[in-house]
Amino acid sequence: MLVQALEDIWAITPDPRRDRLTVGFVTHLVSLATGVPAAEISTPKRASHAAVRARQLAIYLTHITFHWPLARVAFAFGRDRTTCGHACRKIEDLRDDVAFDRRLAALEACLRQAPAHAEEMP
Repeated sequence: MLVQALEDIWAITPDPRRDRLTVGFVTHLVSLATGVPAAEISTPKRASHAAVRARQLAIYLTHITFHWPLARVAFAFGRDRTTCGHACRKIEDLRDDVAFDRRLAALEACLRQAPAHAEEMP
């Protein structure tokens, strides 16, 4: 049973620890951009509307910027895949607002310019 669970995890992500570090990086970036504490964004408990929106934003940025499948994003955030899909749809709907879209594009650019992991560098 445990072996199967570990095999399922490794099928989703090559390195779960690195994925969690990446999610922490994205969460802190979103925290700086929104003013919502990173601990409140990553809490597994119910949170304020601002924290929920910031978490949705972090999930969306991780999915879009790193091209991770929703199952991998969900595992890294400790959420369900359907929850991550809902978050991405919510943020995508908000992109109709020009000011929000501009801020989101700036966050995406920040993440794309972040240094790659040592093994991924030429």
